[in-house]
Amino acid sequence: MSVSTGEVLEDWRISHVVPLFKKGSKSNLGNNRLVSLTSAVGKLLEEVLRDRIYKYLDRQGLIRESQHGFVHDRSCLTNLLEFFEEVTRKVDEGKAVDVVYMDFSKAFDVVLHGRLVMKIQSLGIHGEVVNWIRLWLNGRSQRVVVEDCFSEWRSVTSGMLQGSELGPLLFVIYINDLDDNVVNWISKFADDTKIGGVVDSEEGFQSLQRDLDQLEKWAEKWQMEFNTDKCEVLHFGRTNQGRTYKVNGRTLRSAVEQRDLGIQIQNSLKVVSQVDRVVKRAFGILAFINQNIEYKNWNVMVRLYKALVRPNLEYCMQFWSPNYWKDINKVERVQRRFTRMLLGLEKMSYRERLNRLGLYSLERRRMKGDLIEVYKVMMGIDRVNASRLFPLRPGEKKNQRTWVKGEGG
Repeated sequence: MSVSTGEVLEDWRISHVVPLFKKGSKSNLGNNRLVSLTSAVGKLLEEVLRDRIYKYLDRQGLIRESQHGFVHDRSCLTNLLEFFEEVTRKVDEGKAVDVVYMDFSKAFDVVLHGRLVMKIQSLGIHGEVVNWIRLWLNGRSQRVVVEDCFSEWRSVTSGMLQGSELGPLLFVIYINDLDDNVVNWISKFADDTKIGGVVDSEEGFQSLQRDLDQLEKWAEKWQMEFNTDKCEVLHFGRTNQGRTYKVNGRTLRSAVEQRDLGIQIQNSLKVVSQVDRVVKRAFGILAFINQNIEYKNWNVMVRLYKALVRPNLEYCMQFWSPNYWKDINKVERVQRRFTRMLLGLEKMSYRERLNRLGLYSLERRRMKGDLIEVYKVMMGIDRVNASRLFPLRPGEKKNQRTWVKGEGG
């Protein structure tokens, strides 16, 4: 009835904004993510509309392949695998590659409602749905809630609600055409954008700089802004000359490593920093569990380990899985330490402890994860360019069986 009559209840257009601390200094307000708490009933309708809109966009192929955020069958892992497959391939060929990490300044907060509605209509969404979205965006108000204190109500004239069901998809629509006229390869996860290109020659360098200029023009047109202080360049390849790039008239800073969707990327393409980071975090969580859990029953401890510790060691592991023994042992040391924490297992060998607890080694789990991801890519379960990740060679003999989609291998 709300969609057909075009009436959006006032309760659905108000929200409580709760700041969630991310990292850095707690005294810096910019280190908080602002999440909007809205009506649960209103979010149900948003979810229905979101699913219908996404189904239409996906069926018509209107969402760019470069977008991996808030898209079905795509994730942080598919983003990293697909983008860095191109990077590593060029580096293996002996070429120099530069990757520029772009950072929007408060991307979700500066989306203009009028221009967003115009973009939605340009995708062929009209009538009651776009009218309801327009009314849902207009006349919004919010107030900040910290513990039991409330600020005054303020009107909201721009931005997408972080915490709503419909907001993320609308942002994907708004940023969808960011890569128009971009020549080099570009990848997006919501607003996290990176662009890379081969820079062996002056022509390659100029091509990448022109793409950055194109992104700058797009941001100016749609009234978004790049935070040049957080935009950085990674230089890959032994022959890389470490060229400099400019955005908004400012030279971007070169870095030796960059955090990309939670993974530490080094310009040497080694995983040492990532291994050290996850191991340090995992040991910290193990210490917390050991100090604060008095009843160290095996079943309870294994559940805590699987829920709190192991996910940190296996996030996007198909992308950064270590291949040097020193790094493999460093990661495995976390599980060795956990199994020794349990009473009655201290004097057993590591293999015996794993058997008693029903656990596999982390190295074996990574191998299993790799096989699962290969299967998902080959079968089209994960939406990536399978032919680029796994180029297949046809059989040379007629009786030689080739692996095709839908056929066992």
